[in-house]
Amino acid sequence: MTTGSVHGRFQPFHNEHLEYVLAASKLCDYLWIGITKYDITRIDSNPLGRHRERPESNPLTFFERINIVGDALSDEGIDRTRFGFVPFPIETPQRLPAFMPVTIPCYTTVCEDWNREKIEVLKNLGYDVRVLYERDVKKVSGAKIRADIAAGADSWKSMVPRATARAVEKLNLRTRLITLGQFEGGFPSGIQASSAESGQDRT
Repeated sequence: MTTGSVHGRFQPFHNEHLEYVLAASKLCDYLWIGITKYDITRIDSNPLGRHRERPESNPLTFFERINIVGDALSDEGIDRTRFGFVPFPIETPQRLPAFMPVTIPCYTTVCEDWNREKIEVLKNLGYDVRVLYERDVKKVSGAKIRADIAAGADSWKSMVPRATARAVEKLNLRTRLITLGQFEGGFPSGIQASSAESGQDRT
């Protein structure tokens, strides 16, 4: 049985994430889905975190994210016996091999410099990194979706799978984002993602 892996922060899981995971699932019998920034209660000082470490950028817990991703894949007809979840601490790379063996290939995509940084980190750790595709522009970003949800807009609904939309409503994510943003001085105070967030946070 061939095994592969993908990874992402999935805050929240959107259509381009789904495209990425589905593309990888076609290349292996079993897919490990790594969740980066799995512990949202921690704020580690590290060079890879940047704005991805901010609480308002991480409103969903590990448990909530794996349920959303699992439901989204089930909606696409992917049997739950074909995938599993694992923490993927790319923010603290030295910890990665304790969660994901270096013998499991890492499928990824390239859409921005952040992806290239992660590829170098993974290769330096000994992982076999396989790029599925490269694009010049990302049409969907987690920062934009979070800002739209916080603003009470509806445009985010076209950017995410049905499972994500269901979870956003069920979890009352808008209230959570506003609370986190106000507490940390983040984008909900102006109901727009900051220029730094928009430019660097795409996962």
